[in-house]
Amino acid sequence: MQKGGFCMICPNCGTNNSDSTKFCITCGARLDAGAQQQAAQQPGYQPAAPVVIQPMNNQPLTTGQFFLMDLILAIPLVGLIMCFVWAFGDASNPNRKAWAKAKLIWILIGVVLTILFVVLFAGVFASIVNRIAYSY
Repeated sequence: MQKGGFCMICPNCGTNNSDSTKFCITCGARLDAGAQQQAAQQPGYQPAAPVVIQPMNNQPLTTGQFFLMDLILAIPLVGLIMCFVWAFGDASNPNRKAWAKAKLIWILIGVVLTILFVVLFAGVFASIVNRIAYSY
């Protein structure tokens, strides 16, 4: 507070000015009684509520869990469905998620290679049968 009693606070920058000042000494904004009341009525800083983040299950998978997942994956349709659930589910362990995505990539590679080999061997087999049939 200054000697003259009341101190004007700039509503623009918050600088303390003497009560006889008409313009802010820092930013040049106009100071009047209405601006002083408005500045006094502004609420102070309200901190936001802290954000609570649920900890992820980052525990490494045990050997038994890997064995069980491989065993489940060996069941034809159930294994494929569970692999998709583990890979793209929300509540899955990140280690299980990465393992399941890698397994799905291997399954896709296996399916593509199987289709290529079936087409290749079907063509070779048809060629052999065709030669035998027309050679007599």
